[in-house]
Amino acid sequence: MFSMINVLLFVVLVVVLIAAEKFRKSSTSLLFKSSSFSTIKRAEKSITKVVSSDAKFLLEDKLPAGLNRETIPKHVAVIMDGNRRWAKNKGLEPMLGHKAGVQSLVKLIPLCCNWGIKVLTVYAFSTENWIRPKVEVDFLMKLFEKILKEELESFMRQEVRISVIGDTTKLPGSLRKCIATVTETTKRNLSCHLIIAVNYSGRTDIVHACQSISNKVKDGLIKSEDIDERLINHELETKCTEFPYPDLLIRTSGELRLSNFLMWQLAYTELYFDESFWPDFGEKEFVQALHSFQRRQRRFGGQDQDTLVRQS
Repeated sequence: MFSMINVLLFVVLVVVLIAAEKFRKSSTSLLFKSSSFSTIKRAEKSITKVVSSDAKFLLEDKLPAGLNRETIPKHVAVIMDGNRRWAKNKGLEPMLGHKAGVQSLVKLIPLCCNWGIKVLTVYAFSTENWIRPKVEVDFLMKLFEKILKEELESFMRQEVRISVIGDTTKLPGSLRKCIATVTETTKRNLSCHLIIAVNYSGRTDIVHACQSISNKVKDGLIKSEDIDERLINHELETKCTEFPYPDLLIRTSGELRLSNFLMWQLAYTELYFDESFWPDFGEKEFVQALHSFQRRQRRFGGQDQDTLVRQS
């Protein structure tokens, strides 16, 4: 059924392309006779954009063998751990491990776009990471800013939306300005939502949500009996996404803990721990994590809920 739909979509796209080409040729003779040339060009660009987008969908529709599109997680969260140990094992400076880790993330983004993962949330820098050597922290801040600037064109091309969660007030001014520019520029992109947690604490996220709700009760905006999970969700940092609860959490480097990441949001998340250091985590490892996820039964505390069963 799904392949038949693809064929029909392809036929429709061919018809649209032919019509667009005829429209372009017929409008050529009017270039110097009509004041509507700019309108024609805008319409032509709109048609091209729609066709290109749909054609891209058809070309990128194929999933790795064994994965089921119907049970691909909508939201994947990642604790990108092991950059420094990766560098140490290779006799390199820690900074080179962080650089390699960034490249692993850059390679992961198009996979999420192509495979239908709508949200990718990554733990880039925790509130506890400030205790690291100043030279390393400064390097990380500059690296973050550099990557945002260098990858902005790629984000736009892939239609990736960028959001940053965490206390950004403590970040360098130039980085805050860069974050504001990138988030504003990409805010209408719809392919995949990349959420980067920087100076983030899951516990602090909950505390701030409680403080905000408390102030609203004090100001008479809401009543105490109005407080429920839904209201708290709207106060957490992940309110920036349509899918605030990760379906799958991946942590690399073999460590078996959450490290104060998305403490509220991970209540029913499937956990996957990979032995690889983050710079070595690539497409093969990502596919293995997704296979593991699709073999699990997600009951969300219930029993025998067939509609929640994940099958590979």
